[in-house]
Amino acid sequence: MGVKRFLHVKLDVADIDRSVAFYCDLLGFEQVVRYDRNDGVTIVQVAAAGSPVGIELWREGDHVGLANDRLHVALEATDLVATVEQLRVTGVTIEREVFWIGHEQIAFIRDPDGYLIELNEIV
Repeated sequence: MGVKRFLHVKLDVADIDRSVAFYCDLLGFEQVVRYDRNDGVTIVQVAAAGSPVGIELWREGDHVGLANDRLHVALEATDLVATVEQLRVTGVTIEREVFWIGHEQIAFIRDPDGYLIELNEIV
């Protein structure tokens, strides 16, 4: 009995293909599965290479984003300074530049739907 493990977080998105491109093409996730349901709902699960599913992208009806913009998804990154610069060049919104907390470098970006994403490199 009890919780066994974390499976995923669901993010409602306005444009499923744009979100898949952001998470897969820009952040390097892999598409695990895609469901195009008969009721117009599309669900795409993405995960970092070698990881179980971590983010479930949903497109259904009228898009309603998350009202709390401080809630965030945290992702481990490598070479954070270069990663942030590469994302900036592609037009990704950098919410907070790279900063240090103890032995961690952290930056915050926004995904295409405005969700806050923490990029974290343990140095």
